[in-house]
Amino acid sequence: MKKIALLMSAAIMITLVSCEKEEESIYMDGDYRAEAAEFSHGWKEFMEVTITDDVQTSVNFDAVNEEDDTFFKSETTQGSYPMDPHPTVWIPQLEAQLMTVDISNYEGIDGITGATHSSQNANALFELIIEAAKTGDTSTQILPAE
Repeated sequence: MKKIALLMSAAIMITLVSCEKEEESIYMDGDYRAEAAEFSHGWKEFMEVTITDDVQTSVNFDAVNEEDDTFFKSETTQGSYPMDPHPTVWIPQLEAQLMTVDISNYEGIDGITGATHSSQNANALFELIIEAAKTGDTSTQILPAE
């Protein structure tokens, strides 16, 4: 009788342990990059995202200058790049929005008035990165030209 009770207890424990299976990750941990295929108005936008445990832990969105690939839009001044709002204002706003979204239910972020085109590109680049992270493809993803 003790053997039957022991076997039944073991069976129940195995069943309970198998029900506590951890949730599998949707995205592979890694550093991901996506960029526009071409320069637009002298700039090529790109995004770099680090994903850890299905959460974006860093987001860097910017654009590199066509004439000087060491010069970024986020480094411009009002005098060198007269825009309202200035990129030093809206780039951090886009990054902050992207940091707060649930990537497993990503439906896009709100655009920044005055930076509509870049807001749309930020959404498209982020979507490319999310897709790449599903398979762990850390090669640079290219956003096709419009």
